[in-house]
Amino acid sequence: MLSTEEYHLWSQILPEKISSDGNWVSYSLKYEYSGADTLIVRQTKGNTKYVFPKGWEGKFNEESEFACIANDTLVVQNLKTDKNYKRPDAFSFEFSANNKFIAIFLKQKENKFSLEIRDQKGILVEQTADITSYCFDPLKNGVVYSTAKDNLYGIEMIFFKNSVEKKIVASDHKAPFQNVIWKGNAIAFIENDAEEPVLYSYSITQNKLSVLESKNTRGFPSDMRISNVKNKIPIYSKDGTKLFFWMKEPSVKTKNIDSSAVEIWNSKDKLLYDFKKFLPYYKWADKLAVWDIKENKVLQIADKDLPSAFLSADHKHAFIFDPAAYEPQSQQHGAYDLYIMNLQSGNRELILKHYTFSEKPLGSPDGKYLCYVKDGNWWIYDLDKKRHTCITLGMSNSFFEEDSNVPGEPEPYGIAGWMPSGEIILYDRFDLWKISLDGKVKKRLTKGREIQKTFRVKNFNTDLLYGVSETTPLLVDLKEGLFLTVINKQTRESGFSIWNLKSGVKELVWKKKKISEVNKAGKKNLYMYEDQDFASPPRIMIWDGSAKEIMQSNPQQHQFYWSKNECIDYTVKDIKTKGILFYPADYKAGLKYPMVVRIYERQFSSFNDYANPSMLEGDGFSVTNFTNQGYFVLYPDINYEFGNLRESVTNSVLAAVDAAVEKGNIDPGKIGLIGHSFGAYEVDLIITQTDRFAAAVAGSAWTDLVSAYLYVGPSFYRPDFFRTENHQLRIGKSLYEDMPSYLKNSPVLLADAVKTPLLAWTGKEDRHVNASQTMEFYLALRRADKEHTLLIYPGEEHTIDKKENALDLNLRVMQWFNYYLKNGEKKDWMRSDFNR
Repeated sequence: MLSTEEYHLWSQILPEKISSDGNWVSYSLKYEYSGADTLIVRQTKGNTKYVFPKGWEGKFNEESEFACIANDTLVVQNLKTDKNYKRPDAFSFEFSANNKFIAIFLKQKENKFSLEIRDQKGILVEQTADITSYCFDPLKNGVVYSTAKDNLYGIEMIFFKNSVEKKIVASDHKAPFQNVIWKGNAIAFIENDAEEPVLYSYSITQNKLSVLESKNTRGFPSDMRISNVKNKIPIYSKDGTKLFFWMKEPSVKTKNIDSSAVEIWNSKDKLLYDFKKFLPYYKWADKLAVWDIKENKVLQIADKDLPSAFLSADHKHAFIFDPAAYEPQSQQHGAYDLYIMNLQSGNRELILKHYTFSEKPLGSPDGKYLCYVKDGNWWIYDLDKKRHTCITLGMSNSFFEEDSNVPGEPEPYGIAGWMPSGEIILYDRFDLWKISLDGKVKKRLTKGREIQKTFRVKNFNTDLLYGVSETTPLLVDLKEGLFLTVINKQTRESGFSIWNLKSGVKELVWKKKKISEVNKAGKKNLYMYEDQDFASPPRIMIWDGSAKEIMQSNPQQHQFYWSKNECIDYTVKDIKTKGILFYPADYKAGLKYPMVVRIYERQFSSFNDYANPSMLEGDGFSVTNFTNQGYFVLYPDINYEFGNLRESVTNSVLAAVDAAVEKGNIDPGKIGLIGHSFGAYEVDLIITQTDRFAAAVAGSAWTDLVSAYLYVGPSFYRPDFFRTENHQLRIGKSLYEDMPSYLKNSPVLLADAVKTPLLAWTGKEDRHVNASQTMEFYLALRRADKEHTLLIYPGEEHTIDKKENALDLNLRVMQWFNYYLKNGEKKDWMRSDFNR
């Protein structure tokens, strides 16, 4: 049997990189208990292995070298000669595109860096000190950086050619430089002058430095200046002729709120007072603008009326909107009106009214179209013809979540990509559809619905466009074929396939396992991936015509008894539903075992997830810990009836429990219930409806839906109305439209019906689900004279982060269930007046 003293042996494996020809892979092992994390490089066709304790940021230099930072020391390992060299005090590094050099940034005092360029023999060929910021050319042909020495500031560049070439762009300035960016044949940077920041663009090919000063540039608003916020990095247009940047509103309007002043809250305010403390009100936030470098003129894109913006892929248009347009409102993300702005003429016009989805509309890679969802369909807007077309009208297949179980509009399955021939590929629940942008041609590319397989496109090009657009349009050429990840969500079998025009889908890997973390060698059709199931620790695998194991994590598992799991089926109000039943590690047929039911929402998706044994879980629960301690564990999926969670949740869980108990191995009188956050709310609700459970544990629970509704959460700095109206709590209406549902589904108002001993816990600083919710339920159960113990962890929030507190929580949860489900010892902390 596995004891908790041996849990430290377990690690989590993380696939990382694969070399360009696929001869080497790297992966990390993370050790939760000891922190002895390790980065490993391994041959795919041999037995050579290199181990880097505390290694991170590993990178291959083709097939010849691998480098990483171990603690603060750069280690460069030659994969051909077996030699290495080390450089202490390393902060970051990059190999040159021609594979001849490595650029190493080293930590200096006063938040500065020094730069060393070394060749493949480790010989130093260039050195610079007193660097304040830097940026590598995305193609890795050089690096640009800012310097600061003796109160004088400069910009320098390094080019990686046959030899290293150095270029001084600016020197002996009296203000520091920042926000350095390199794209194509140009670099941009900002001189952070205290009074008037200055924006620069330098053409590498023309050796020309252009300067944007707010006072001397046509179109620059007189009361604004260039923003000096460090995360506002300038963006070059696709053709390199323009530079996007941010302008700052007058400082008198953007000053911080005085925390000692009287707070004035008005119910008609667009956004809450707390939001203004968290972020500048949109109206006064920095605004996107564009600088025409040749003409030396500026066009302001976003303004006080339409303060937010994203760009078309060709950078000829901007889409602008006011995210607070329909505030105050009750959704998590407010609706807005979307305008298009021609960046040549400056003209703008309204193209979408009251757009409600959180995901922004996605532009095409050529910048000519915009794709968006509305009224349960996909639409295309043609920017040139100014025409909207519904491209899914009349289609019987739904492109929106068919099994959505929350109130409100179902979310779309998404866009797979755009085709150069003028079509778009959309997802439905299972398949890929090629649809022309006029909606006239519709073709299904895969046949997943018939076999319950869900196909999704995997893009191995992770060099996303850098800009203000939150999503990057993916160009998909069907002539080159597609790489697809595949899963059967009913069985959790998974794998990956390739698709081409001639033969359709060709399966490469398909297993009764979870296949994930797929990566491709840069120059070959060779793939690295991870596979696992609940009983088999994750492995690093290589597919090169056939599957080959590279690394098996946690091989020590075979020394111990281990659990197995299986699917259980049950019906809730004529709805076929699934759950997962995990067996005790030392299961013996004919014996009766206790069971713990862990609830949240739908959990069957984790059927093939391996779970390390742990007593350090932030929510106090590890399935492997409980199966190792002789428990069955049940994960039921739950079906929800809006406005009636107390019955629908209870019915779903009890139906799953009945299905598990029918197997004959579970003691029906020794069943416990546990949940965290929304799962804890469900626990508290269920025990007001049934005494089926011998004990329960609830962590960080909602208990009072009225006060939960009238609450400002710290994650969004907006009212939590959405949580009940169209989110987890699933009432579907406002408090004043359906107050009875808020009351009948609030455990705190039903506490007198509780007969189950409850252990509750919360972080004292929890503001996500306010700790007062757990304390309210404690007081309700106290007044009703019920069996209840509450643990409050000082300094902790929604989950328990400190190791010593996590260990304490996991231990107490186990002791609680051991007492009530296994006739174990009643610990002193469970007794009344323990602290007296």
